[in-house]
Amino acid sequence: MNDQTLTRRRFLRVAGVVGLAPLCSLHAAASASKENWSEAFARALERDPMLLGWRSVPADRLRCEARIEGRLPEELQGTFYRNGPAVLERFGTRYRHWFEGDGMLQAFRFDGRGISHRAHVLATPKLTREAAANRRLGSGFATRADGGTGPSRPDDLNVANTSILDHHGELLALWEGGSASVIDRETLAWRGFKVWGESLGGLPFTAHPKVESDGTVWAFGYSFAPVPAIILYHIAPDGTLRRAHRIDVGPMGMVHDFVVTARHLVIVIPPLVFEPSPDDEVLLDALVWRPALGSRVLVVDKRDFDTHRWHQLPAGFGFHHGNGWEDEDGVIRFDHCVAPDATLVTETMRDIMRGMLRQPPPETYTRITLRPDGRSEVDDTGEEEEFPRIAPAVTGRRNRYVYTVGAPSSEAAGWRLRQVVKRNQETGERETFDYGPGTIAEEHVFVPRPVPRVEDDGWLIGAYLDYARKSSGISVFDARSVTDGPVARASLDYALPLALHGAFSPV
Repeated sequence: MNDQTLTRRRFLRVAGVVGLAPLCSLHAAASASKENWSEAFARALERDPMLLGWRSVPADRLRCEARIEGRLPEELQGTFYRNGPAVLERFGTRYRHWFEGDGMLQAFRFDGRGISHRAHVLATPKLTREAAANRRLGSGFATRADGGTGPSRPDDLNVANTSILDHHGELLALWEGGSASVIDRETLAWRGFKVWGESLGGLPFTAHPKVESDGTVWAFGYSFAPVPAIILYHIAPDGTLRRAHRIDVGPMGMVHDFVVTARHLVIVIPPLVFEPSPDDEVLLDALVWRPALGSRVLVVDKRDFDTHRWHQLPAGFGFHHGNGWEDEDGVIRFDHCVAPDATLVTETMRDIMRGMLRQPPPETYTRITLRPDGRSEVDDTGEEEEFPRIAPAVTGRRNRYVYTVGAPSSEAAGWRLRQVVKRNQETGERETFDYGPGTIAEEHVFVPRPVPRVEDDGWLIGAYLDYARKSSGISVFDARSVTDGPVARASLDYALPLALHGAFSPV
């Protein structure tokens, strides 16, 4: 199938309803659980302040000037955007899964002297229609509305709550089940769904597009039924779509991230597969862990999407990759934060919404090698880490450093991520900074200096939740010396729900 034949009409005819829309075919007569999750969560929060990270945001808009400790680098100017589920209760009902929360976009503005914070719940069509009706209008990923029906298209569920892409002057809020959302940079208001090409409106678009140093963007989307498929996007530096392509993939797993190398796109498909039954009430019920399938790896030639091959890995589930690269012999190496199963999605992120914080099997930092002859090698460090990030300039190239958030080995329970980690890929050494008990570390991103001399010449910026003090904040590290701790911290007047991903823009 060439670029011109992937029209929306043909794609829907061949691949069926895309993204999360298989909800339409699930059991529609069931009513929501009678258990009051809002009351259960409120009681649990009184006992365990760590749950503050999953409390619904108290207002649709927030604004304050941050209190600064330390000294902000004068060169560091621009806006650090964060996105994540924030509205977790509506109309007296608490959502049944963290990932369903309506998105809130945050903007931390660095002006060289201080940091201001703004946050705005995104008024997506889904949120706006529900507000007008004063009730939830349909069932979602894990929450069934009483008497509700499934969506007619993926964007009916679009909560724009996962990540941010700032590309060619356009700010986009991302949610992998459907379209990217265009955001007003000045007001942080939702403006509309992004359409990448003719007849492609509404097709799923990843929350983790990869941007190469020249501004080229690679992205994917996935569909579950009736024909499991991956959609690939190739977007030019000027924001125009160069190619879109569909690859049928067999049993479809839940895929969140992928890897770009100099010549290939690499997509790991875990064995959390879509197998609907008549008793399923929501999409999450239809996702079944099938470890016998293993994790399949799709490797696609960037020059010709029709040219691809498969590799096989042991069964595992992970959300995020740091980077990937390949040598002259075609050997591909990439990293993956991966757990032995999908408990984090199927149980932990559901139970936490009613105040039950159970520790899932940890995601550990793993290096994977794919050889051209089909052989695969897995090197699991056993070190619990998540949210890997790299210097943007080395995307798809051999990199020395990866920055993650990690967990101390002595921490036995609760939400364990409280460390900032700098990994040296060449030596295997790790530098760490521990926020200490009472704090949750969120994703930290690398921001290069205006004229970087070496790969780690820049800053590491990340959010944290100090649930002991009921305050959220931002830390700034010198990326060359993470162990020394933040050179500056900016704390807010309020605690925010934990976000997922962010991006720094120099404007």
